[in-house]
Amino acid sequence: MGLKVYTTQSASALTGAEVSLLAGAAREHGRATLLVPTFAERDLCRRALADAHVGTGVDVATPTTWIEGMWELFGDGRRIVAPLERRMLVAALMAGRSAAFIAPLRDNPGTVRLVCQIAEALLPEIAAPAASGKELPEAGNDAERIVFSLVRDYAGMLEARGLVEASEAARLLARLVDSEAPACARFVAVRDVSRLPGHVMRLLMAVAGVGEAAVLLNPDQRSLVAGLPTPVEVVGLDALASAPRFQGDPEFLEVAGPHARGAAYARAISGLVADGRDVVVASARPSDVFDEVSPRLAARGICSECALVARFGDTEVGRRFTSLSDVVARMKEAGEDPERAATWWPAPELTDWLYSPLSGMDSNSARKFDKKIRSNRSLTPEVVLRALQSYQSQTATMRQRSEHSGPYAQVPAVCASVVSYLWQERPVSALKAMCAVAAALPPSAFGWRDGSVRAGLEATMAAKAIEALADTAREMDVPQSVAVTVLDGLTVSARRRAESSGFAHAGPDGGATAPCVRFMTLADAALLPAGSVDAVFIADVDVDNFSLAHEEGALEALSAKLGVAPVELEPAARLRDLFDRALAAARFRAILARVTHDRQAKDRYPAAMWTELAAAVRASGRVADVVSAGEGDIVGDLDIAAGAGLACERVACLPPQELGKDALRHLVLYQRDPADPSRLVPRQLSASQIESYATCPLCWFISSRVRPQSLDAGFGNMEKGNFVHDVMHRLHAELIEEGIPRVTPENLAGCLERLRSVFDRVRAEHARNKTSSSGALVAHSALERAQVDEILPQLEAVVRYEAEALAPFAPEYLEYSFNGLGVEYAGRPLGGRIDRVDVDAEGRAMVIDYKHRADVNAFKLSDPTVAKRDGTVPADDPDWLPEHTQSLIYAQALRHSELALDARGALYFSTKGGAPAMCGAVSEEFAEVERGDGRVPGLRTGFPDTERGGSMSFDELLDRVERTIARKLDSLEAGDVAAAEKPGARCAFNHDLGFERRDA
Repeated sequence: MGLKVYTTQSASALTGAEVSLLAGAAREHGRATLLVPTFAERDLCRRALADAHVGTGVDVATPTTWIEGMWELFGDGRRIVAPLERRMLVAALMAGRSAAFIAPLRDNPGTVRLVCQIAEALLPEIAAPAASGKELPEAGNDAERIVFSLVRDYAGMLEARGLVEASEAARLLARLVDSEAPACARFVAVRDVSRLPGHVMRLLMAVAGVGEAAVLLNPDQRSLVAGLPTPVEVVGLDALASAPRFQGDPEFLEVAGPHARGAAYARAISGLVADGRDVVVASARPSDVFDEVSPRLAARGICSECALVARFGDTEVGRRFTSLSDVVARMKEAGEDPERAATWWPAPELTDWLYSPLSGMDSNSARKFDKKIRSNRSLTPEVVLRALQSYQSQTATMRQRSEHSGPYAQVPAVCASVVSYLWQERPVSALKAMCAVAAALPPSAFGWRDGSVRAGLEATMAAKAIEALADTAREMDVPQSVAVTVLDGLTVSARRRAESSGFAHAGPDGGATAPCVRFMTLADAALLPAGSVDAVFIADVDVDNFSLAHEEGALEALSAKLGVAPVELEPAARLRDLFDRALAAARFRAILARVTHDRQAKDRYPAAMWTELAAAVRASGRVADVVSAGEGDIVGDLDIAAGAGLACERVACLPPQELGKDALRHLVLYQRDPADPSRLVPRQLSASQIESYATCPLCWFISSRVRPQSLDAGFGNMEKGNFVHDVMHRLHAELIEEGIPRVTPENLAGCLERLRSVFDRVRAEHARNKTSSSGALVAHSALERAQVDEILPQLEAVVRYEAEALAPFAPEYLEYSFNGLGVEYAGRPLGGRIDRVDVDAEGRAMVIDYKHRADVNAFKLSDPTVAKRDGTVPADDPDWLPEHTQSLIYAQALRHSELALDARGALYFSTKGGAPAMCGAVSEEFAEVERGDGRVPGLRTGFPDTERGGSMSFDELLDRVERTIARKLDSLEAGDVAAAEKPGARCAFNHDLGFERRDA
């Protein structure tokens, strides 16, 4: 009678002494119960008892099924609540409370999970202590007070639905056992259960009071005795026997990095298969290891299989449903207000949804939709939904017209329908649409290795989610909008198998059999009989996967406070037990493997059992056999067949300036003739393209040919510059239409008023993405709206500046385009457009290029014939070019064009900040002599700079720049795309994308 601890020498299987103990207890008490942690161990123990012919008198169950079975026999008619039902009820309870009521808690999945855990374990102590003669517990703080209130309200919800928590059922059953001592509760043994919650211990102690409760502990589990209630009697079983152990020393494999992980593991496992056909791979996450290693094993003629248990969030159905629900909620909250679109734009979730096979779409539609949504910041949810419907209709029509025998002919397109259902808060309809697609898709849509398994898994998960929302939520009287928040508790399982590629090993009878490697968790490997497999490979033995951390939190603190703390085996002992039993399953070889670094080159430290087993080998006087695998074999690591059958050669990675002769003509200067694609014609270049190449050929190559991808629409300097261009262009165009040639001090007030009107109209157009510029300025937040507001006073300062500058000139040509005019520069067709050309009565012209930046000092240009402080003369360098040439190129082009204007200046006009300015190059007569003289304010020197001894006129400057650029373009045509000798600001971003070879 009482609580006894039996120390055994068992591993996975029941020992003869354990079977005898259970058989004797069954004869003495009529029935005996054995509690084990999992259904897998339950089945294992049932088989062992059946083989010993004592199975009829011994019930084998888990602690949960034991309580459920007794409650069915002796309960009061209420049903024990299921985990999903508990989560739904608590989620509904939280949703029905205001944020102020549950403060300092918050209504989120983490809080729901915590309240569920506390209610499951501690409901009798919190909600019904009076029945056990105890007083209501007092809350120590506001959080505890709210939790106690929620648990008590949850108990009322259970009572109203005829449900009961297992912990409450265990309390009532303990009272029954104390008073009536039923035959089924007179002997209960516990084996391998590493955690006994408070309500299970309460029921066990009730059994111990009327009969016997036994705890069976092997050598690695005996530290659990310290946590059991005292007094406890310790009895030895198998006193003369020894626990099964691996007969030999484990081997150790260290892989240098994650890129070599799959190849190194596959090589090691292949070696084990060569020695013994029956191999088990154990890990904390077997599906992850299976995904990476199984195709490599298949390429070596080795098949593999793995049990997959996937949660709702791990499946494609769950991921897409959750992400779409989130983005739809944010789109609905933002509404049609473009200023709030930042909360969901550019909606990558929608693009990922179109790429998903469950949408029924194709990758081409996904790419087109992605380009459409990324290039326009002002899209509204309504426009996005219409775009989705358009792509869905196009795909459906195309499939109706295609052959009905195609693999996708019967697959419905539902990309818009699912989003629409979620928008209408119809989650069941959304899941039904996904389920229909999953059932119609060919298995290849989910992968070539196990597509049929994954297709079935996705359809099963969708059906299970539909059942939870349509049946369970209705039965619990929980709104579907609340029930969807707890779907992540759903799980599905499947058996995955990767077939070999035809290679076979000779079996014991001489026949050919394909070896099959089994992937499983370490706990499952620990249930294998000792010596039942040839070899065991334990993967990823590091602290991340096999941690010694002990969970501590609100549940543990409350359990200790209320006196119902669980009895737990310490993590180190639990891991030691699992590793010893898993290794004991191997007859010949056992390997422990780990990866030493992650993808960021940070150390991944070995698990405690790695260190302990290695130390045990060294303590015995032997050397721990550690094999290291590097990352140097690129082909072997990346190719699943390890490069078998491939001719591998190391080639030099040439820089772009060493392109072959056949490739040079396609570099940039030529394009195929639209009328005759067989021949190449000169390509039209803009001034900005020419300047980019002249500044740094390599930066030009990266931006023009490699083109790193980024969002097409943004809110940066480019968009702000486009906005300023549009405002200034509209302002001067309207002034010219009204007969006002330019801004003067006399009409300044009226021009400023017109500027404000133009600013508001252009701002509204940009908000609707109505602009001819390459990118509209669309504000999506209060901060961005404030940045747009700041532009108006800056432009007012620009207009005031114009009233005093270049008095003889007036804007004549706005956004003047050279495209299609046949103008050549440096011997090549010139395109692009000039922001503005001001002309005076004598036909002299000033080229003006707006720059939305505060400081234009970088655009200053001095006469290169003037010596520097060190005595050098820039003009002596035949390749001298100013840093910025765009305005100079267009000034020269004006002289070549049909306008035949006499260009006298090439200026950059700063429009940002409170002090606008013009910088650049002008002929000498337009440099300012006295402040306010009507020339270029602040520009003191022109061409030539005679005061300092300069001799280059403005016309000579334009001619020289054109000649130098012509030579540089000739170099480009010859393939010169080397980096600039003096790196510029852009080089820091582009040169890292260059072409230097780095060996692994």
